[in-house]
Amino acid sequence: MKRTGLFVLASVVMTVVCIAPGKSLADPPSSYDLRNVGGQNYVTSVKSQLGGTCWTHGAMAAMESNLLMSGNWTTAGESGEPNLAEYHLDWWNGFNQHNNDDRIPPAGGGLVVHEGGDYLVTAAYLSRGEGSVRDIDGQSFDNPPARSDTSYHYYYARNIEWFVAEPDLSNINTIKNKIMSDGVVGTAFCVGPFWSGYIHYQPPSDPLDPNHAVGIVGWDDNMVTQAPQPGAWLCKNSWGAGWGYSGYFWISYYDKHCGQHPEMGAISYQDVEPLAWDQIYYHDYHGWRDTKTDCNEAFNAFTAGGKEPLQAVSFFTAADNVSYTVKVYDRFEGGELLDELATESGAIEYKGFHTIDLDPPVQLTGGDDFYIYLQLSAGGQAYDRTSEVPVLLGARYRATVVSASNPGESYYLSGSDWLDLYDFDNTANFCIKGLSQRGVSFEADTTWGWIPLEVNFEGSSILDVDTWTWDFGDGDSAFTQSSSHVYQDRGLFDVTLEVNAAGDIRSRTKLNYIAALADSMIAVNAQGSEGETVEMIVYARNTIPLNKIIIPFEIFGTLDATHAYGGFSTTGCRTDIFENQSYLHFDQANHRYTIKLQSSSSELPPGTGAILKLYFSIPWGATPDQMDTVAVDGYTGPDYLPWFRGSIAEYQPVSIIGTITLGCCQIRGNADGIGGINIADAVFLVDYIFFGGPPPPCLEEGDANGDGSINIADAVFLVDYIFFNGPPPPPC
Repeated sequence: MKRTGLFVLASVVMTVVCIAPGKSLADPPSSYDLRNVGGQNYVTSVKSQLGGTCWTHGAMAAMESNLLMSGNWTTAGESGEPNLAEYHLDWWNGFNQHNNDDRIPPAGGGLVVHEGGDYLVTAAYLSRGEGSVRDIDGQSFDNPPARSDTSYHYYYARNIEWFVAEPDLSNINTIKNKIMSDGVVGTAFCVGPFWSGYIHYQPPSDPLDPNHAVGIVGWDDNMVTQAPQPGAWLCKNSWGAGWGYSGYFWISYYDKHCGQHPEMGAISYQDVEPLAWDQIYYHDYHGWRDTKTDCNEAFNAFTAGGKEPLQAVSFFTAADNVSYTVKVYDRFEGGELLDELATESGAIEYKGFHTIDLDPPVQLTGGDDFYIYLQLSAGGQAYDRTSEVPVLLGARYRATVVSASNPGESYYLSGSDWLDLYDFDNTANFCIKGLSQRGVSFEADTTWGWIPLEVNFEGSSILDVDTWTWDFGDGDSAFTQSSSHVYQDRGLFDVTLEVNAAGDIRSRTKLNYIAALADSMIAVNAQGSEGETVEMIVYARNTIPLNKIIIPFEIFGTLDATHAYGGFSTTGCRTDIFENQSYLHFDQANHRYTIKLQSSSSELPPGTGAILKLYFSIPWGATPDQMDTVAVDGYTGPDYLPWFRGSIAEYQPVSIIGTITLGCCQIRGNADGIGGINIADAVFLVDYIFFGGPPPPCLEEGDANGDGSINIADAVFLVDYIFFNGPPPPPC
């Protein structure tokens, strides 16, 4: 497939190398070893990888080396040598079948866990603040570690740069200088028939792609290899200290891929430090997947999640020697960015990922929109999109990784007009991020459940807090650090915690954080004449967005319409957007069926309305006393139950069965079709008339006052009858 970006992702993985501090960036020595720079070692211990995780070990080796060289590991109060969690990256990078936040649901599709990745995958994971975490925080190979935890220590690479030595080695000194200044550099090569002892050389004419990632820790210009000319890189492997030269080996300067591959040849992780921000605004979950080369100016639109200082921005440059201008705006109206809040400009020497501080920070207000603009002098704008990711380890397949976007998130300048990137590619977003330090956070012991729903909240802050103020989203509030609240009404609720620390007011809002459920699935009663095909509508009330609905139904009774089930349809229903509509179970002999409605690309919004139409034929010779029941409450144990699933939660809704009859009116005023006449019938009519609820199973029974129509007068009539001795509904 043709790609427009500068990066054409190759089927390889990457590693990193370390550089020693205090060296000049010119005229590197003829040999160098990060393990002994003036008696100091700037390389962490050799590890022994499990599975196809060489790319994670290469990345962490580079970051660990940079932490040693800068002293940031010790400054952060850590003990021992830097030790970061390769397998947290392996599980939670967002490109694999375990998790992809851009999919609904997030599991499935993409790379196989433990079977490869690359340095762009690592950059996406790091740039959105997902990691890296320490080995003692999230290191687990057999089972996924917790994605996040308040006890985790996160480390962030402010800059990640890509280099190529060039076939004539005209740029080799750049790589050497980066090793000396910033530490281990990641690289990749092809494990194959290219070894002589523990010296590697793949001729440039050989067709094999790279399939293993390691880290460059030094070099020797005079090392003799299988190549026509001397010179080799010293590399740290991840096959244990018992392999090679105590875990190390040499690879020729003239190897086909090491130092040469445009995406995997030489990658430097720089300025690694404890993550300084607790909020990163982004739309590009998968980072740099392509480049819009005909675009120099772009911006992303965001909504502030609280009162907080926007302290930095980050972005990718797709070329060397790029000048940049970053601006933050308060408004985008009439096709123009208005009310500039901040600007920063400068020059970046090498392509890659970069973090730029805003001085002074921009003060954001929760709920307000803001816009981060980026102008680059060359290379175009990096963006995320659904893409194929080459699978490493010599596999002969590519994995499609789904990205998602929405209108109004990313824009680019075309001539004098700002155009929505969504209209160019409806999976695309620009790689422009905002970084802030809210200083306040909170968690809940549960985020969804049935009403009345009790939730216990716990707030935290890095500030010396004077007052705590909770807004639970339903009109109630509280004023203690720990608080318990009961949600009485169904709905999705935003929760905000605001703190005041000597006049420094910060807040954090979590949108749609609490889902208080009172959801149902209703089979509405159907009626018809002899020989007629009747339509039974299944309604649903869902509080959260849904991407999967399971509808079981069992038919039994005396009408014998069971033998004339005629299929289902979603035409005209809320679920006609679901592309997967199929039977999970089809048992015609026992009149049991289960239908699955599912979407992989969109969710059914919260609401009430029809989700399915079932068709039955009423047999000839039927009589009014006969009735069939259509039960949607499940059958045969837990295998076939009504089920709602969305990105927030999955659960079993309350189910109400329906009936099929020859005519229906038996008790006028019994609007919900359940039992006799009571206040529930008046509530049912109000829900139907004003809130889009299901219609009365029998319209004649819903017409409580018998005037030939259903309106609020019928609900008032029932209330008068039930509570104030008003006249009874007229007979059918």
